[in-house]
Amino acid sequence: MKKSLRRLSSNEFDAALLERLTKEGRVFVDFPRTINKDAYVREVLDYVHSIKDYATDLWQEEIDDLWQEILDDECLSEFLTMKKGMQAGHMNRYAVTNLVCRMQNNGIYRRDVPMLTLHLRMEGVKKKNRYYTNCGNYVLPRNAKVLLRQLFGRV
Repeated sequence: MKKSLRRLSSNEFDAALLERLTKEGRVFVDFPRTINKDAYVREVLDYVHSIKDYATDLWQEEIDDLWQEILDDECLSEFLTMKKGMQAGHMNRYAVTNLVCRMQNNGIYRRDVPMLTLHLRMEGVKKKNRYYTNCGNYVLPRNAKVLLRQLFGRV
């Protein structure tokens, strides 16, 4: 009979229980992941820097500031961050690609350049990969959409 794992909070800790669960193979250590905001921001900015030249003339001077504002917003930053697994706290490349597509549709990146070209440049690859193929699976929360409209409409 397979037994499930049991999570213990610090106030439930009991040495005898821990010993029993260990003997049954039902103990695991769950370390909370800390998110290094500076590293995450740098990761996103480095990723999108390669397409800076594809910003429209209106946005060419503003594109770095726009990305910084996006990353400073808690809701959008949450959207662009991996939540689970080994990559938790790192940039979500699917979501960033989705956002770049939205930015292109709103005239921030040139529309005469195919989205695939932007993707290949960001990824540094020669053919599309899963980050391009599945980027449409991300839905922005309503308040993030409102903020983006405000940011996109300022120029």
